[in-house]
Amino acid sequence: MEVTSLSIPPPGAKNRKCSGTLSSNDRCYSTVLFPKNKFCMKKNRIFFITQLYYPDMTTTALIMSDLAENLVSYGLNVNVICAQPTYLVKKRCPKHEVKNGVEIRRVRSFLFDKNKIPGRLLNGTSCFLSMMFEAMRMNKKELMILNTNPAMLPLLGLLLFGLDNRKYVVLIHDLWPELPAHTGVIRKNGFLYKLIDLLNTISLKYASGIVVLSEAMKKVVLQKVPGHSDKIHVIHNWADETVVYPVAGEKNTLIDDYGLRGKKVVMYSGNLGRYQPLEVMIHSAEYLRDRDDIIFLFIGDGAKKKALQKIVNARGLHNVKFFPFQQKERLAESLSMADVSLMGIIPENEGVIMPSKLYGLLAVGKPIICVSDPHSEVITIMKKAGAGIHASIYDPKELASNIESIIDEPQKAQMMGESGRKYFLSHFERKKITMQWKEVLESFSNPLKL
Repeated sequence: MEVTSLSIPPPGAKNRKCSGTLSSNDRCYSTVLFPKNKFCMKKNRIFFITQLYYPDMTTTALIMSDLAENLVSYGLNVNVICAQPTYLVKKRCPKHEVKNGVEIRRVRSFLFDKNKIPGRLLNGTSCFLSMMFEAMRMNKKELMILNTNPAMLPLLGLLLFGLDNRKYVVLIHDLWPELPAHTGVIRKNGFLYKLIDLLNTISLKYASGIVVLSEAMKKVVLQKVPGHSDKIHVIHNWADETVVYPVAGEKNTLIDDYGLRGKKVVMYSGNLGRYQPLEVMIHSAEYLRDRDDIIFLFIGDGAKKKALQKIVNARGLHNVKFFPFQQKERLAESLSMADVSLMGIIPENEGVIMPSKLYGLLAVGKPIICVSDPHSEVITIMKKAGAGIHASIYDPKELASNIESIIDEPQKAQMMGESGRKYFLSHFERKKITMQWKEVLESFSNPLKL
């Protein structure tokens, strides 16, 4: 039997940009030897169906890309159906390519401005329809893992379950319709809210499995599908210690690139979107505007970015800077620039989302301040890890005071960072979470092992 030997590129190796052709090195990377004929057996394939995937640089895209490639390295035959990139990457990518052992199929969909609600709805609807036609071509014995991007994607699993008893797993990154309702995008308990809730609840009820990102999220899902606790699996997101790790200040060239040498950096890195409590962070900078040694850095993009920039300009906050997303190869440098890392979760969204940035912030060993409800699961994890402190979502002055308390006590900051890094390695490192995923997927009756 012919055997194909595969190898993993070294940590820090740069991903290739999308192109229309594939070199032999692009075909597969894995830590195992795959029998070539079994690797191509369609009956063993797992399909991740998600709007966001490589080369998009959003958290969801990075997580889904890592997860698929991680599972390949553990011997599973993983395929992805996704949309064309919508964040930052302007040109279209090949309709079909193989990257690090994962076969990627990109469907047609609209690419309107995702920061505007009509554009997001049109993008999501067209993506759903294209994915439906693609999924109908699959063998019914192939397992589908449906992400909640776009929000109604789990309905695709329900439709195929009704047609040919197809098995599907729902991976919940965001709970709908709660998420848009909490920020006023749709009216809570209105017709649209009730319709989305009904369809999603039925989709969850008939799923073979449900994967949620936190215990709080599991509680909310159980309110929708009581009596189905046995099929709900809590698997946190993760970070890769070979990609996200502490970079010492004197070796961090990104600090010089941004002209921040000698500054104390307070950083928020991630989606500048509707569901983030970013205003309190901006207003806290106003209380610290007279400290020439402190700079606030917001790295990312999203629906709130222009509004935040208007606040900064209107108030003359010269201690606040905005920079774009960094490529994955420089993520460790980017996150390591922070002397204090900021994150947040709106109290109403507890159990509705789980901020994935937590794991990267723990991984780089920097003290964290989380703006949230004091009883948030993020705060519980941070307390167990000894990695940071809480600040009220309603009190920018308190946040400013907490920032100073960390910056002005370097030993305290170092201790928090080291404790967080240690907790990350024992709980949220890539290999540990991948094994949890592998065990869950292999628990289904589909012959997933190669």
